[in-house]
Amino acid sequence: MYGREVFSANAYKFLYYIRHLTGGRNVEKSVLDCGAGGPRPPLAVFHFYGFKTYGIEVSMEMIAEADSFCKRNGINLNIKQGDMRQLPFGDESFGYVYSQNSIFHLTKADTTRAMSEMKRVLKTEGLLYVNFLSTDDQGFGEGEAVGPGEWRSMEHGEPTVHSYYEPSEPDKYFEDMDILVKEFVVSDRRAVGYRMATIEYVAKNG
Repeated sequence: MYGREVFSANAYKFLYYIRHLTGGRNVEKSVLDCGAGGPRPPLAVFHFYGFKTYGIEVSMEMIAEADSFCKRNGINLNIKQGDMRQLPFGDESFGYVYSQNSIFHLTKADTTRAMSEMKRVLKTEGLLYVNFLSTDDQGFGEGEAVGPGEWRSMEHGEPTVHSYYEPSEPDKYFEDMDILVKEFVVSDRRAVGYRMATIEYVAKNG
């Protein structure tokens, strides 16, 4: 798929859950990625499997990298600049919403807004995938404290907020949804000398 490009396993995991957790419901095959930019955009995986794809990304640099990927592969993933705290889409616009390694760059107050927006644009019976940084992550406690469980530390040469969560803390964001999958994932990234720990959710709307 798309030459020798390597994509995040999380996108494939969400595709697996879409196939096996929808119970045969006819949910529209459209997906929004919140935090969609970068050199290997996960939306390409969904595009390959026939989804209508849309993405928002706050960083123009990351959008440029995604655009280069699309041009190289002759596809259009519909990635635009936007903010997950104020999504430029109508209510119930998408069958699926996906956000990987993005929402934890917001404060917890802004995370509440972003989660409300992602649920707003998700169709009834649609599925949401999102992951949060765990307090077990190697970066917890590093940098400048900006709030409970929130630290500003350097990432890609820029001071960036990182919000960390206790094991049950993100559950509050899903009180109006059905949590179908909750998984604690630890990635020992030895090549870069970093141990990443996340809490991943797949939840059904309505």
